[in-house]
Amino acid sequence: MTGTSQGNAHPEPASTLPHNTILDRSPSTRHAPVSDDEWAHAVQQATENVTRIETLNRASNQRGNSWSIPVPDGTYSRTPTWTSRTHWQHQVRTLLNSPTGTTLCTTHTISTEAVFAVAVTHASLAESATGRSVTASRETIARRAGVSTSTVKRARRVLTALGVAIELVRGRYLSRLEAMAAESHHGRRQFRAASTWALTTPHPVATTVTPPFTKPRKSSRATLRTTAYRSKTTTRNHPQSDHRDPLSPSGGFALKALAFKISPTRAQTHAGKTTHQPTTTPRPLHLQRAAAELIVHAPTLKPADHIGTICDTLQQTGIDTTRWTGRDIAHQLTTDTQQRGWTWPNHIPRPSEFLRWRMTQLDWTVISPTERRLEDDRFRRSEQSQRRAEFRKRDASRATETTRIEIVRTFRAAQTPVRRVPTTTERSISLGGHTS
Repeated sequence: MTGTSQGNAHPEPASTLPHNTILDRSPSTRHAPVSDDEWAHAVQQATENVTRIETLNRASNQRGNSWSIPVPDGTYSRTPTWTSRTHWQHQVRTLLNSPTGTTLCTTHTISTEAVFAVAVTHASLAESATGRSVTASRETIARRAGVSTSTVKRARRVLTALGVAIELVRGRYLSRLEAMAAESHHGRRQFRAASTWALTTPHPVATTVTPPFTKPRKSSRATLRTTAYRSKTTTRNHPQSDHRDPLSPSGGFALKALAFKISPTRAQTHAGKTTHQPTTTPRPLHLQRAAAELIVHAPTLKPADHIGTICDTLQQTGIDTTRWTGRDIAHQLTTDTQQRGWTWPNHIPRPSEFLRWRMTQLDWTVISPTERRLEDDRFRRSEQSQRRAEFRKRDASRATETTRIEIVRTFRAAQTPVRRVPTTTERSISLGGHTS
């Protein structure tokens, strides 16, 4: 019964029968009947849209949790693929360290480390075989690389100028059909799509940049023991192997040479060989000490990752850490901050970039506080040594105890009158006079 519901005696304000919200264009025509022609046209249009959406998703080879704009036909045929993910990252690092890469980074006001971090993030999102289909947004790449969105833009300009990355399709808002295809692909509403990039290895780069050295994997001791055991038992179990083909991989001199070449680590140690060779040059000790002291006296500059980023920043700014200690650098930065009327921030998201920006505003060729303190110490020690020399000279000219006693005795003798002993005549006259 209209206006009531089953099991409830109270009437409802509206009908409980379902109605088609797609065909209802307005409230006034909500219950208006639909003709057969209109219904057939709507069904035909919906069927055509579903077919077009399925064809679009199938032809564009959509993957992942987002819908990407299809690449025009013939674009991939004009775009070279990369050699491999490892080789491409090595090529990017080599190009960034070249004079051309350094000049490009300086022109776009970005460091080589930031460009390489963005490049590695792009490589992790690309197809392993071709290096294509990098469809992540700038915000996603910035979050994974630990940089800002503007840094991603500048890094992409540098990679494009180096010829190792190409933007195939520019990101834009989706059309109505594309939005429906996106919702059919991942089940959510999507209004915009990011740019589609391809990581490439041009022919000049592939021929000039040497591939990275890959150390051959060392066989385990169990494998060596198994191979040696099989070589010993081959003749006993298979007597016909004495006249085997020269290309046979088992037994003979080739096995002994191979076993000697890939001997275990203990055998190489007994032979006097170094098992681990350093692959990088260690940073100078004074540079590491300066970075550690700087973090101690300026805790806000402590990086979230390795302290080597602070060492690289100090080395890139050209400061002489043999003259400037970490405490001197922190004191100079604090003094300059106070003179400008600034204050140290409580939290620095990117300490190395902030330190590089602050250090480029100061002159580090002047005398450092440590050098000034050492100069004051040398001057004070010079004064002290001069004063001690004067004291030694005074003590050397001072008379000894014996000399002072003789001088006193001579002085007293000169002050006491000498009593003259009278002669015999004077004594007689004195006596005669006294008698008379």
